Formats: sequence, structure tokens, C-alpha cells
Amino acid sequence: MNRAKQRKSAAQGRKKTAVPRRRPVAQAASRLSSRNRREGSPTPLQREQIVTAALHIVDRHGLNALSMRRLGAELGVDPMAVYYHLPNKQALLDAIVEAVMGSIDLTVDNPAKPPEERVLAAAHAYRDVLLAHVNALPILLAHGPVTPVAMRPVELLIGILRDAGLPPAEALMGMNVIAGAVRGAVGMGPIHEFSEEEFAAMWQALPAAEFPLLAEGLSSSRRTFGEIFDFGIRVLTRGLLAEAGSRHPLPSVSAAKTARRDPQPSTPAARTCRWGPRP
Repeated sequence: MNRAKQRKSAAQGRKKTAVPRRRPVAQAASRLSSRNRREGSPTPLQREQIVTAALHIVDRHGLNALSMRRLGAELGVDPMAVYYHLPNKQALLDAIVEAVMGSIDLTVDNPAKPPEERVLAAAHAYRDVLLAHVNALPILLAHGPVTPVAMRPVELLIGILRDAGLPPAEALMGMNVIAGAVRGAVGMGPIHEFSEEEFAAMWQALPAAEFPLLAEGLSSSRRTFGEIFDFGIRVLTRGLLAEAGSRHPLPSVSAAKTARRDPQPSTPAARTCRWGPRP
């Protein structure tokens, strides 16, 4: 009888000292946000406010400086309050991508202009936003757009290429090529625009015998970052437009895979048929 009472008493003691379950982060953040509202916080924390502060940190101090603790300090709130709107850092990075892509001016497109000018205008709008948030470029390279707001500039550029005559798959690939060129140009510079004297000293310092072609190109004329950018986008666009007007476009991805699996036809006529226009 005494042993039964001892076991019952021990079980009751374990219940009293049991460790409470930890609440999920989002649940804890929700409780914290509700408590702040009850305590009369001046302004409830908004998602847009959080994203703006996060992008401000990245712009000023770089991506490595961004943390939930730093973000909470920037907003003057407990870091847990941020989780009520953005459950994890991945969601925060997606929101930053959305903020950057969403700030691209889509009104620059004029459907009445030639396709080359429309693509160049869209590329300029994308470049200008990336230059304004150059520290956010690694986020866009690693994550990319996933939300409707972030996808609108993508849809615009695909639409321009479709209007120019590219089929759906080629327009999508063309969009990726142009967007990649814009991101690459922003990643490379402009860090410093050389003066005439600096430029002349640079190419004159090269051993002409070892670098004859480079020296010849540098000595002919100096090009600014903007001029080089426009040249590259125009060349890419003209190539895409030529592809749209070609009677023998490049093979699709699925056709290329089939070609690798199957033996190549032996006659030129058969090869033309295989890589010919799609019905």
C-alpha cells in the first residue's frame, strides 16, 4: 500500500515539474504583436515597413549585415515581432527581391516603338533599379523573383519579345539572356569612369607586342559604361530578332535532347527537316 502511494506521489511531482512545450516562432510572434497592441504601441508594425528597413540595411551595410536582430533594432521592436509578418529569413529575402523588382518602372515601355528600342528601355529600367540597390544583387542572383509583383517586369520583357515574333520558349530564353546581361553589367560596374588621361595611360602601358589587338581596340576610342551597356543589349536584341525571322531557328531544348539520344541523319535535307520550323 505504501509503495502505491509513493508511486502516485512521484507521478504527481513529475507533472508539476514538466517542461512546457516551446511555442512555434510564428505563434510566439503573434502573441508578442497582440501584447504590443494591447500595451498601446504607437503604430502597429507593417510588412512594408519591415521590408523597407531590411532593404535600407542591405543598401547601407551589405547583405552580411542583415539579421533579424539587426532588423529589430532598426525598427525599434523585439526581433520576434518581425516573425509575425515574415516567418523566416527566406521569406524576408523573397520580400526584398519583390521590393526591388516591384520598383522597376514598367511605364517606360512604348508598344509603338520598334522592338529593339523597347527592349533597351526595359533593360535601362532594370539596370537603374539594380544600380540603386547594388548590394541586393546577390539576393536576386541567389533567389530570383517568385511573387506576382516581382514577376511583372519579367512578363513585360517576354511580351516585348513575343510581339517581335519570337515563339513562347524562345521569348522566355531571350528574356533570361537579356536579364542576365543586365545583372552582369551591374555586377561589373561602373565602379570608376576613367578620365581621358587615365585611359590613355592604361592602354599605353600595355606591351603592344604581347597585346596587339587589345592595344589597338583601346587606342581607337574610349567608351563609357552606358555606351558599352547599350551596345551589348542592342546586339543581343538584334540576334534574337534575327532568330525570330530565321527560317531555321535554333533547336528547342526537347529537340536537342532527342538529337543527343538518336543518331544524326546522314543527309543535309534530313537535318534541315529535323531542325526546321515548328508547325
